Amino acid sequence: MTAHMPGAARPLSTGDIVSFRFPHSDGPGDKDRPCLVIHVDDATGEAVLAYGTSIFPEKLSEFSLTVRNAANLAVLNLVKPTRFMCQRRVRVQQSDPRFAPNSQGDVVIGQFPGEGIGWGRLYASLPTKTPDQERQGIHPPKAKSSQKRRGLFGRRKPRAAMIA
Repeated sequence: MTAHMPGAARPLSTGDIVSFRFPHSDGPGDKDRPCLVIHVDDATGEAVLAYGTSIFPEKLSEFSLTVRNAANLAVLNLVKPTRFMCQRRVRVQQSDPRFAPNSQGDVVIGQFPGEGIGWGRLYASLPTKTPDQERQGIHPPKAKSSQKRRGLFGRRKPRAAMIA
C-alpha cells in the first residue's frame, strides 16, 4: 500500500515513520513528532498515523509498538525511545500541511522493516472506527488513577483545621 505525497522523495507506505505536527497539550503552537503510518488508503489518498510519544504510560497497551534499543533507534532515525500508540490515531490527506518536511523536503524519517509486522492485521485488529471518526482523531480516554495525588513523601496533604 503506497500513496504519493507531493514533494516527497518516495511514495508514503505503511511502516514509515513521518514527522507530523500536533498541537501542544499545554498551550498554543505545534510540535513536530514522529508518527507511524499504520494504514494507507489508496482510494482516498489518506494515511492513518499513530501518535508517537516519548512519555511511557505505566500500563502497556496491546496496540502499541515501542522502540527503546539504541540500534533500533538508529535504524529508524529516532532521537529517543518512542512508543507508537496505534489506538491514538488520525486519518489525514497526503497533502496535509501538518506534515513537517526535513531540510531535503522529505517527511519520511525512517521505516520499520516490512517482514516483522503485518500492518494490515494490526490496523484491522484496532477497535473499529469510521473514517470520519479517524479524521477527527481517535483519543481513547486516559485511565483514572487509583489514588489521589499525595504530598511530599507519600503523605496526604493536611486538611484545613475544623473550628467547632
